[in-house]
Amino acid sequence: MKLKTSLCVAAVLLHLSAAAFPNVGAAHAAGHKMRSAHFVTTALEKKGFKIDGVHRKGQVYFVKVTDDGTTAILAIDGYSAEIVGLKVLVLAPGATAKARGTGGNHFVDLTYEYGYVVEESVYEASYELTVEEISVTEEYTEVSYEESEEVTYEEVEETAEADLDDGTAEDAAGDAEADANDDADDGDADDAAAEADDASDDAADDGADDDVGDDDGGDDDGGDDGGGDDGGGDE
Repeated sequence: MKLKTSLCVAAVLLHLSAAAFPNVGAAHAAGHKMRSAHFVTTALEKKGFKIDGVHRKGQVYFVKVTDDGTTAILAIDGYSAEIVGLKVLVLAPGATAKARGTGGNHFVDLTYEYGYVVEESVYEASYELTVEEISVTEEYTEVSYEESEEVTYEEVEETAEADLDDGTAEDAAGDAEADANDDADDGDADDAAAEADDASDDAADDGADDDVGDDDGGDDDGGDDGGGDDGGGDE
C-alpha cells in the first residue's frame, strides 16, 4: 500500500515538473551543413585579402580582412558562400570611402559599405573560430546553432565578384539553401500575421453573437407581453 502511494506521488510530481518546465530537453542545437571556414578563407585569400579573424553567428561568417591598408568586416552566408555585406573599419592612408548606395547593393571593394553591415561590437560578441577549426580542409562542415540564431538580412544583388563559389557545381544548390531560409522566415512572419487576423475575426464574431443574444432578450419580453394579452382574452 505504501509502495502504491509512493508511486502515485512520484507520478504527480513528474507531471507537475513537466507542466512547470515544458521546454526542458526540447530545445537543442540543430546541425546545419554549410561551406567550411577553410573554404571561405581560402577563397578570400585567392582574391588577395589578408585574413585577420573569423567569427560566426548562425549561418553567417564574419571575416575581418585587410587589403592595401584598408580593413573591413565581410559578412558571408555559409550556405550560398556569397558576400552579403561589408563594414569598413580602417581606411588606408589616402583612401576614400564610397558613399553607401552609389555602387549598387553588392560587393565593390573594401571601401564600399553595403548589405548586412556588421558592427565591430557584434563581430567581437559572436563565436570566434579557432585556428584548428579554420584549418580543417573539408569544403563543407556541419555546425550547430539554434534556429533562433539564424541571421536574416535583406537580399543583395548577386555578382561573380561576391560569390566565393561562383561557377562550381555546388553554387546553385547553396544559393537555393540560402533562399529557402529566407522563405522560411517570410513564412513565419506570414503565419503570425494570419493568426493575428484570425484572433481579430474571432473577437468581432463574439461581439456579434453578444448583440444577437441581446435581441433575443427583447423578443422574449415581447412574447411575455403577448402572453399577457392572451390572458386578457381568457378573461
